[in-house]
Amino acid sequence: MSEHKKRLRRGVFGRLSTDTARTLRKVPQPVEKVRRSVREHNLLSESATSEVLEIDRLRPESHDHLNPHGAEHEELRQVRDRLAAQSQVTMRLGHMLLESGASSYRVKLSMARLGRAVGVEQQHSQVTFGEISSTVYAHGTFRTEVSEQRVFGTNAAKLDRLRHFVQHLKPHVTVEDVNSVLDRIQAFRPEYGTTANMLASGIACMCFCFLNRGGFIECLLAGIAATVGQALRKQMLVRHMNHFGVWMMCGLVAATCYIGLATGFQAVLDATPAIDQAGLPQWFTGTAQGYHAGIISAVLFLVPGFPLLTGMLDLVRTDISAGISRLTYVLMLVISAGTAVWLVSLSFNWVVDPPESAPIDNPWLFLVRMVCSFVAAFGFAMLFNSEVKLCFWAALICAIVNPIRFFVVEEGMLWQFAVGVEALLIGLAADAISRISGFRYSRVSLSVPASVIMIPGVPLYAALTHMNQGAYTQAISSLVEVLLVVLAIGIGLAIARMLTDPGWRTEAGLRRAVNLEQVDAPAEFFMR
Repeated sequence: MSEHKKRLRRGVFGRLSTDTARTLRKVPQPVEKVRRSVREHNLLSESATSEVLEIDRLRPESHDHLNPHGAEHEELRQVRDRLAAQSQVTMRLGHMLLESGASSYRVKLSMARLGRAVGVEQQHSQVTFGEISSTVYAHGTFRTEVSEQRVFGTNAAKLDRLRHFVQHLKPHVTVEDVNSVLDRIQAFRPEYGTTANMLASGIACMCFCFLNRGGFIECLLAGIAATVGQALRKQMLVRHMNHFGVWMMCGLVAATCYIGLATGFQAVLDATPAIDQAGLPQWFTGTAQGYHAGIISAVLFLVPGFPLLTGMLDLVRTDISAGISRLTYVLMLVISAGTAVWLVSLSFNWVVDPPESAPIDNPWLFLVRMVCSFVAAFGFAMLFNSEVKLCFWAALICAIVNPIRFFVVEEGMLWQFAVGVEALLIGLAADAISRISGFRYSRVSLSVPASVIMIPGVPLYAALTHMNQGAYTQAISSLVEVLLVVLAIGIGLAIARMLTDPGWRTEAGLRRAVNLEQVDAPAEFFMR
């Protein structure tokens, strides 16, 4: 076949259907006849398609306004530049909230409210633990931004300032004014210095050790070890080191420090014949020999309580991607710290199981538990960088509710059910205090420090240690128990939130929360 015929066949077959092309290959036809049939086929197809789609009703649109040298093009460019500024400021707010530990629901709601305030017609966002995708619509066009969030942590004071700012937004604010306020919020220094942060961790873990049935010496040693571990964690996080490595290193240091202190103290007692060790009171020595009970309490400052609880709340809000990614981060940190405790306990042949009974009896036991619950919750609230007044209210909630939970469990109530009821009461009390304060303090900032003390850190790390040692039956039993308790905490807080927040009951409540008050003058944002 000649080259001319090959090109003709390729051109003809390229525009015909497969069946038509196969037929033409089998039946030789003159070139002009083929061209005529193809032309008629295409015209008939186009006519039928146009009639079905009603293309004749369409009118050509003039694109003169896109003239790069016209005034209309300059106006269009200004509109797009303004939309870019509006998109960037909403994205900035989302990043600040996310790095402060806010849940996905809070981030999306705040970005939507700010978008409406700065003049955006619609704002939609997809928020995970480490990424934000945002699309804004205005002036007949839209803009989409995708960015990654690499700063993971908790800053309750910053979170409350941002929430207060978003709550008092009014229409027609400018991007420049919003950026000015966000600059002022970003410029706030941490509520507590390094020394206060270290002591808060140590004292909280000391009280945690008593709640886990430790004696005075065990509590004291656990507090010292936790202080040393928190000092190391603070320095490593300031240098933006990998969190997996930070948690493992701090767990190794805190656990080794505790074992060293306990071994040294026991050696001093053994070397002092004048001290009758058998005559020492039980509240002083604890119920176990060798002061083993406090090693897990020494690393409880590494329990990522804030992301754990907010991750469960994300799942309740059906923010599945955010909840799964946040809980995966939590699981990574827990495994890292658990591996560190296992390595140390294996190296020194150390017992990690807590005692079966408390070192003191009633009526003092209830009072001491109340004091320890208050101090532990106050210390963890400080670790979350909460304001002093918020730390007090969160600690007060925990001091009232937590000892009751210990009492009912010891009287025979199921542990998981008691924890769920306590979480529900904490959520309701947090909402009441938030309303009394004029919503100055968020429910999450109040409820999480009061609830984190219920997270069974000792059984969790002990189960991981047993699993690494090959005691799988004991480890699986403890892990299932821990899982049920954590789920009970999340369910209790979620029920309390749905009872008190319309936005958690229906999506219509969320849409109402996005709408701003229709006033002309922008609201003044007063920083305290």
